[in-house]
Amino acid sequence: MEAVLRDVRYAVRALTRQRAFTLTVLATLALGIGANTAMFSIVYGMLLRPLPYPDSEAIVRVGEWQQDRSPSTLYVSNATLPLLQEEAESFEQLAAYAPSAVVWRSPAGAVTLPGARVSPSLFPLLRATPHLGRLFAAEEARSGADQVVLLSHRAWTTRFGSAPDIVGSVLELDDELRTVVGVLAEGFYFPSPAAEVWTPFVIPRFAPPGVTSGPGVVMMSLTALGRLRPGVTAEQAAAEVGAIMQRGGDARFIRNSRQRGRVDAGVIPLREEMVAEYRPALLALTAALVLVLLIACVNVAGLLLARGVARQRAQAICAALGAGRGRLVRQILTESVLLGLGGGAIGLAAAAVVLRVVPALVPGDIARLDEVGIDAVVLAFTLGLSVLVGLAFGVVPSVQWSGLHLVRTLNEGSAQSTGGFRLLRSNRTRAVLATAQVALTLVLLVGAGLLLRSFVGLITIDRGYDPADVIAARTQYPDNNLMARYVAAAAADSRTPEMLNAVLDEVTAANRRFLAALLDGTDRLAGLPGVAAAGLSYGLPLAASPGGANRMPVHVAGRAAISQQTETPRAWFRMVSPGYFDVMRLRLRSGRFYTRRDGAGSPRVVVVNETFAREFFGDEPAVGQRIRLGARSGGNDQPWEVIGVVADVRYRGLSVTGSRAEAFVSAHQAEVAPRGLGGSTPFVAVRTIGDPLAVIPFLREAVTEAHPRAWIDDVMTMDARLSAAVEQPRFYAAFVGFFAALALFLAAFGLYGLLSYTVAQRRREIGVRMALGAQRGDILTLVVGQGAALIAAGAVAGLLAAAALSRILESFLYGVATADRLTFVAAPLLLVAVALVACWLPARRATRIHPMDALRIE
Repeated sequence: MEAVLRDVRYAVRALTRQRAFTLTVLATLALGIGANTAMFSIVYGMLLRPLPYPDSEAIVRVGEWQQDRSPSTLYVSNATLPLLQEEAESFEQLAAYAPSAVVWRSPAGAVTLPGARVSPSLFPLLRATPHLGRLFAAEEARSGADQVVLLSHRAWTTRFGSAPDIVGSVLELDDELRTVVGVLAEGFYFPSPAAEVWTPFVIPRFAPPGVTSGPGVVMMSLTALGRLRPGVTAEQAAAEVGAIMQRGGDARFIRNSRQRGRVDAGVIPLREEMVAEYRPALLALTAALVLVLLIACVNVAGLLLARGVARQRAQAICAALGAGRGRLVRQILTESVLLGLGGGAIGLAAAAVVLRVVPALVPGDIARLDEVGIDAVVLAFTLGLSVLVGLAFGVVPSVQWSGLHLVRTLNEGSAQSTGGFRLLRSNRTRAVLATAQVALTLVLLVGAGLLLRSFVGLITIDRGYDPADVIAARTQYPDNNLMARYVAAAAADSRTPEMLNAVLDEVTAANRRFLAALLDGTDRLAGLPGVAAAGLSYGLPLAASPGGANRMPVHVAGRAAISQQTETPRAWFRMVSPGYFDVMRLRLRSGRFYTRRDGAGSPRVVVVNETFAREFFGDEPAVGQRIRLGARSGGNDQPWEVIGVVADVRYRGLSVTGSRAEAFVSAHQAEVAPRGLGGSTPFVAVRTIGDPLAVIPFLREAVTEAHPRAWIDDVMTMDARLSAAVEQPRFYAAFVGFFAALALFLAAFGLYGLLSYTVAQRRREIGVRMALGAQRGDILTLVVGQGAALIAAGAVAGLLAAAALSRILESFLYGVATADRLTFVAAPLLLVAVALVACWLPARRATRIHPMDALRIE
């Protein structure tokens, strides 16, 4: 132990004397270790850390999934969930939930509170406990008894000032009075940290054919959780779920009759399912940071080797005085480990700062990101990584400099050496390290280039509309909550198809009344100063839930009817007002847009997109064609005339390849439109001449005039929606691009340091060459040529590695192949240009060596 402490003291003194070298190494290591520590914290917090529920490993998602979709897309239905609850023995509890939001009519106005509808059994399943009051009772999941609500601890403290008498108070949520029965314990959340309220999930019963007929049968897709019994594995539970659903017969068949492809049962750990979407990105970003750390280690190893040139005489003297090779190796490794620990300490401090700002930098609402931080596991990781890194970059220098030729080194009398200016021969180890740096850097540059090309492709793609100077908001109004009455009626024992249809008719009538009033309001908006156009649409491009379109069978007039319903071609229909075309500046390819004169008493008209025209009319002109919507026989007697064709609009997102057949129906013909159209609430969109945000008060006023208790939410400019839509690609490109630039700097610095030390080591040889007549150009070519050989070797190795590893990024790319020629040409050119500059600087200094100074005897 005393010998180790002596080595440490000597190492500290040696490193303190060479402050510039020590600070350079510490900064390099801090970048690599700090970045990897921060990334490990994120990966551990999101992928590896247990969920914040007791015995969380037993909590699983339960349901069915299609083989052509992700296994995490699990669902059950109101037909299959009761079967599982009654028959499955693999689970202690089963519960359903659905993320939702409610509007709280607070004293200050309408406030949207995020939350979820949940089965009462969900909280016992998650082992949740109340801070105040109680949890839901089983009977409160029935229609008429569900007017209760649970609050999160955060909502209780921030919204209600930690009022001790909150339990028993009544809140107006979604225009219904609900009694607060409890407040959950501090720190509890589900399904996301943003959840503030929970209400009972009233699940309507499902009756298969032969029990209840007619359109009143309600089918719902549900998300279900289960808690496995002790000793039961997820695989065993999945087998039992599959067997029960197979025995479900007609109920399961009807749920899946609208789906294509094979359906299998699935049981997935909740922790795995929550972050399944982000796992590939986290692993890819981790790989990028590991490459940066490797480059940093290689860089530091090169610096240590170069530093050893000046220390080789001192090492030889120590060996001559009796120090064995093991003793010299231990001393060098002690210095390298101390450097690793110092770099790790600085990197840990930097990682702690970075992790505080990560939630603001990372796009979107990512599950479990709030749990990321520095804890004992992260500290242990950083300590282990620092020691490992110290050993990694210290092994090569320790082996090389502990094996010096004693007599030859002492006889040289200086750090100068001879043997010809041949870098690959006299500095072979450092040359290999420099080549490895170049290769690793090129891998990162290619990855960053591919992501950048993909991002540029996304933001420059033809979207089919002009987002500039447009603001839009979703409208909400209480009468639309009559749909909740439909679900409640479906859940009641006394339901009948006639009663359910009456509720649906009431909802439809309320929607149409609100739509008519809102159309008048948008006309008034369009006449305001500073407003170029105003309109409404059921659904909006790039909205959080674009929705608003219904897929309906289409029959072209004059063609033979298709006998099989499943073979009837279908298209998506969206209801919009005439002003919407001007607001979004949809490009008219042929025909015309409809106007307000195309009302309920006028012939029915429709505008279709290019994909619709191509799929249904082929080479025939689309304008003037007549279509019918509905059944296989041709549908209604009154057809819809195609009056215009517009360019395809990307409603489903920028990265979704391929367009689908879509049509726009006039909102002024809502009275004659099929009942399915306009079932959701519309967006109001305004194109302005000045600042779009200035019209928000007028937009809110127009919606309030349409319904006194209506409100707006999801208010954003289209430019902001576009920016949000490319947040993740932009983040990936910026993240990898930053570290690729850092790697490029480290590689260039490594080459610069290697050639600088080589020039210093060969100073006498260069002086001899110049004394014998060598010109400055010859010396410049000699030094740069040595660097160029390393660059060429590293570039070849890097291109081969990048070609093999670029497939990892395939799922993150849009419109760019993993073997993109431009990227694979531009990245090496950039690397070569920067690296040659790094080689030119020491070569330029070599040309300034004066022969007499170099030849002077030391």
